[in-house]
Amino acid sequence: MFKSKREIIIYISIILISILFIAICYGITKPEIFQEAGQDLYKGRVISIEDVETEEFTYDDINYMENKIIRFKVELTSGPHKGEVVEAEQNINSMYAIQPKEVEEKDKVLLSLIPGDEIYEDEWIFVEFNRTDSIIILTAIFILMIIILGKGKGFSTVLSLVFTILVIFMVFIPSILKGYNIYLSTTLVSIFIIFMSLAIINGLDKKTLCAIVGNIGGILIAGLIAIIMHKILNLTGFVDEDYVYITYMELDKPIDLVAIIWSGIVIGALGAIMDVAMSIASAMNELAENMENKTFLRMLKSGMNIGRDAIGTMTNTLILAYVGSSLATVLLLIVYNNNLLYLFSTEMIVVEVLQAIIGSMGILFAVPVTALFSAYIFTRENNKAEVDINE
Repeated sequence: MFKSKREIIIYISIILISILFIAICYGITKPEIFQEAGQDLYKGRVISIEDVETEEFTYDDINYMENKIIRFKVELTSGPHKGEVVEAEQNINSMYAIQPKEVEEKDKVLLSLIPGDEIYEDEWIFVEFNRTDSIIILTAIFILMIIILGKGKGFSTVLSLVFTILVIFMVFIPSILKGYNIYLSTTLVSIFIIFMSLAIINGLDKKTLCAIVGNIGGILIAGLIAIIMHKILNLTGFVDEDYVYITYMELDKPIDLVAIIWSGIVIGALGAIMDVAMSIASAMNELAENMENKTFLRMLKSGMNIGRDAIGTMTNTLILAYVGSSLATVLLLIVYNNNLLYLFSTEMIVVEVLQAIIGSMGILFAVPVTALFSAYIFTRENNKAEVDINE
């Protein structure tokens, strides 16, 4: 993986700088809302089902409803009561169209404790099935596969992914809740992710430098277009109920919803643009090492040809990813409103379209920026040599 001590030193330095950056920024941006204790949940494993009781009643003498209470014994596997066997309840109400699964023996569950008093005993309430163990196993398999197939690069990929997740949840999101400028936070975090990811995975060389420049160029242009389109389309930021709930949060400074939309577009496009920029830079690096009589124009033409191939696949990838993530919303809107003119004027659909198109435009602009800069970097020595000969 490493060809010299210098590369090892650079690799370790990037890791240490990344850790230091995240730690310092987290200390600065950590909001008080993070320090408040949330609901205490306890893990448990169902031992047996004790009783199933059904309550029937009507609402306004019209709507028939049914409430099912399932009592079961569960062995607690976390918290101060770990190892104890308690009785808990699961309530299932027929008012919901999709009924949750009833608990069964050996199910892993999450419980909430309602403390008792002198009259009433402690009450354990079913909150949700514990799915974290399965997710952890799946994640572990995913990481293991990356390391096995990618070897040294695989380990670096996992490391960069960890840093990306940490900077998003420990720096970026806290900075928004703290009231910092969302545009500035998004830009700084995006640049950090670009530098950190590409440097850890590929090292610091000409190829990485070209990918970084192309990536930053594509992201900045996409961000600029997003700002312009927000003004033209008169977006308010009230896209769906999630955005409405954000306005209800008790924060020192209200969150700019339009800035959140802009940030989502930039962060969402970052990965795809990074992939395209790195692919072009890597291919042009190979061309520079093997091409005879390389010139700026020949390298630029080759880079653009490579970029055209990447544009088609990555644009499809980006648009399909956005459609897939909002498929349920699109289905509901189409079924309950078949007026296409109104449909494509609603802010919810407009934002989804903006994310897909502007993200794809970021890829389009990353191609010429990466190709131009790579052609210059990889032919710079030839240009110097020609100048020396002429002199």
